[in-house]
Amino acid sequence: MKKWYRLFIKNWGDAMNEKYYVIKFFINLIACYSLYIYVTHLLVANRFREGVVLSDPIQRLFTPVDLSLPIFVLTYSCIVFFLLYVIPRPRDFYFAARAFLVVFLLRFSFIYLVPLSPPKTMIVLNDPVLDWIVGNNHEIFNDLFFSGHVADVCIFVFCCRYKPLKYFMVCSAILVAVMLVWQQVHYTADVCASPFFAYASYVLFAKKGLAKNVALA
Repeated sequence: MKKWYRLFIKNWGDAMNEKYYVIKFFINLIACYSLYIYVTHLLVANRFREGVVLSDPIQRLFTPVDLSLPIFVLTYSCIVFFLLYVIPRPRDFYFAARAFLVVFLLRFSFIYLVPLSPPKTMIVLNDPVLDWIVGNNHEIFNDLFFSGHVADVCIFVFCCRYKPLKYFMVCSAILVAVMLVWQQVHYTADVCASPFFAYASYVLFAKKGLAKNVALA
């Protein structure tokens, strides 16, 4: 904890001494959060849009099981741990937020370009945090291609330099992907495509900026 606090004081002190950096940081953060909320509510508004139901050969191998709790625990553990990692690193936070937003916008675009509907055997994913964001009784069922849970965790993996946390998040991403397919919340194609979109967003909008901050990690 002391190391985390010292890193926080040092890196934020350096950032605040940089002209206009704090202003840019908070404008970036507010813009990312606002767009995230806006696009999420667009998905809610279009949650009854019809799509294609795929015949997934992997899903035909097993009966769906409600795995909402472990999916929730792993996903939000990654979110909390990554925030703890990145908060004392304001420059990393800046670029990670941009990459996170871009992968979310890509996902929103592909949901419209590749309209899919879930299998009839799907078990609804129980996510209290998402319910709080979009409102109860406003479940989104047609936001399939590609998986947001897996893409988000993958962005954290690519933007993290602390190896124990990175390995934990890699394992979490794999487990969450398997459980989403098992619960039939997502098709196999959804979870397999997610890391590639996450990596493209990371390379184009975060990798170069993060590379400049290695000494501060």
